[in-house]
Amino acid sequence: MPVSSSSLFPALSLLSILLAGSAIYLTQQQPEAIPVQTRDSFDPSGLEQSITALRQEVKGLQSKLDSMGKIASENPDAMTEPEKEQQRVQFRARETERITAAVESAMETRGVELAQIAQRRAKRDEVGGRMTKWIGTARSKLPKLYDQITDKMELDPETEMEVEEILETSFEIMTILSNEILTGDFPAEEETEMIAEIQGEIRQEVGTMIGELDEVLNPAQMVQLGQIYAEEVDPRVGQGIVNNGNDGDDGE
Repeated sequence: MPVSSSSLFPALSLLSILLAGSAIYLTQQQPEAIPVQTRDSFDPSGLEQSITALRQEVKGLQSKLDSMGKIASENPDAMTEPEKEQQRVQFRARETERITAAVESAMETRGVELAQIAQRRAKRDEVGGRMTKWIGTARSKLPKLYDQITDKMELDPETEMEVEEILETSFEIMTILSNEILTGDFPAEEETEMIAEIQGEIRQEVGTMIGELDEVLNPAQMVQLGQIYAEEVDPRVGQGIVNNGNDGDDGE
């Protein structure tokens, strides 16, 4: 049914109810029989004014209905946008719940594995960080060690250069090895073993360094270098150099 027809029906019904109510009210107020009015005594002006006012009200309501219908026809999506937004919110909520459930399920399934990975990672960080710090700290002190060697040891320039090259090369190798502990791609089942192996290689490189120094320095110079190294760089490695020099003296 068109909008204009459906909107007129309630208005006309309202008019009928008003007229009926008026008749009942007059009947209650005048119990006597209402005399028949002649053409001369009947004044229709009041009724015509009421009907005119009702018509104007009906036209106003019809105009508003027409305007609402026009807006709805020109922009049909505007009436459903709140519904669409609600659907999008509900969809995102369902997706969030689904993803959360999937993650929780994966965490439960791989909980033990993830805990083991975290423990291995922490162990690598601890060992690698400790080795890297020790090597980096010692390496940063080498320039001052070289100055002390020049000032306190009577070495010819060629020997002094060889000592510096041995130290620089060894610390470069140890730096690479310590970084491998932190960044190396190890199979999970072999990780602990390989880290321990790299630690062994670093210790072995320290021994190699001391052995190479022993090849260019005599026992007395090794003892002197070890003492300077212990003061300027690291006491343990310095003591190892001193011990090597003393072993040379015993051999002689």
